[in-house]
Amino acid sequence: MKLNVQEIGERIRNRRKELGLTQLDIKAATGISSGNISDIENGNRLPSASTLSHLSGILSCSVDWILTGLSPYAENPSIAENENTKVRTLIRGFQKLSPQDQEELLEILQIKLRKSQRENAAISSPLTDTGGTDLAG
Repeated sequence: MKLNVQEIGERIRNRRKELGLTQLDIKAATGISSGNISDIENGNRLPSASTLSHLSGILSCSVDWILTGLSPYAENPSIAENENTKVRTLIRGFQKLSPQDQEELLEILQIKLRKSQRENAAISSPLTDTGGTDLAG
C-alpha cells in the first residue's frame, strides 16, 4: 500500500479541527514545531515515527488511521467520543497552567509512562512467572 502524503495531512488537519485544536495546541502538547505541523498538514512531508506517535496521542486516534484512514474506532464510535472528551479536557487544563506547572505535569506523565511500561513488561515476562510457587522460601 502506497502512502498518500496529501491524504495523511488532510486527515491530521481535519481531526485536529474536529477536536477544536489549533496547531499551537499541538505544539504546546507535543513539542512538534508549528512549521513541521503545517508542512505535514499541507502534504509537503510525511511525519516521522515519533511525530506520528505524538499526533496519535493528542488526536486520540491510531497511527494506522493517520496513515491509512482505517480505524478500529469506526466500529465503536462511542469509544472515540469518550477519548475525544478526555483529550480536550487534558489540553484545556494544560493550557491554563503556568509554564513551570506544565513542565512538572510532563515530568509526572513520563514517570507514569515508565511505571506502566515496567508493569507491562513484568506481566509479559516469562522471568516473572513463578508457576504459582512462593520464591520467598
